[in-house]
Amino acid sequence: MADQRLTAEQVRSALMGENVRLLRRRRVFRRLPSPPRCKLCAVPFAGIGGLVLRHVGFARSPGNPSLCTKCLGKLRKQGMSGVEIPVTLLFSDVRGSTALGEKMRPTEFHAFLERFYRLASEAIVGHDGLVDKVVGDEVVALFFGGISGPNHAAAAVAAAIDVAERAARPDATPSGPIPVGTAVHTGEAFVGGTGPGGTIEDFTALGDVVNTTARLASAASAGELIVSVAAAEAAGADGLERRTVEIRGRVKPVDVIVLRPAEAETGASS
Repeated sequence: MADQRLTAEQVRSALMGENVRLLRRRRVFRRLPSPPRCKLCAVPFAGIGGLVLRHVGFARSPGNPSLCTKCLGKLRKQGMSGVEIPVTLLFSDVRGSTALGEKMRPTEFHAFLERFYRLASEAIVGHDGLVDKVVGDEVVALFFGGISGPNHAAAAVAAAIDVAERAARPDATPSGPIPVGTAVHTGEAFVGGTGPGGTIEDFTALGDVVNTTARLASAASAGELIVSVAAAEAAGADGLERRTVEIRGRVKPVDVIVLRPAEAETGASS
């Protein structure tokens, strides 16, 4: 029997959260130790959870270590090429990483970045987000209906605040806090399987909202969280002071609000 391929409407239904199976599976798997995890289903690759589940088809894929063999196999089998849906993006990266790397031994700098990856990933997964990429000094996350529920913008803002607060803690790394700048933006994006030559090798989001979020994150100073007004309104956090940010390579500027979660936490505890 030929493999049953998903229609565009079936893909849309799954990604919009109308089919809650993936959401439920993620919430079960994320309770099991230990990270790193599959970016789609959140199955653990390490710890006792990873040891047990890899024997029932949830091993880390050798072709794409960010996905488990079961999720990647299903994407390929069912031809989940993707559709345009509302999505919220979170970008967070280390400010001044070049200078930090110059001051540290390579092994020390690697350990420093690993601490950042771990704390950011834990915050994102803890708020029902999907860790899309960990590249260089940056972590990228997706929030949308099928992963985060209908209030995905609020989940992304909560995750971003969590990332900023965790990174600002004195014990974030052995050398102290991690200087990160973070941004959140929402809009329509192509979400689904991607790969060269019609193959499916990964699951990600593409579009202007992705590029804009990356630019906003690059404009955030250490300790700052830049949230587009579009994301703030969708999250129910409007009413705060607005600013306008010029985005390099983009015709229209973006209205944003700027938060400093770590400063607010410090003020509340003093």
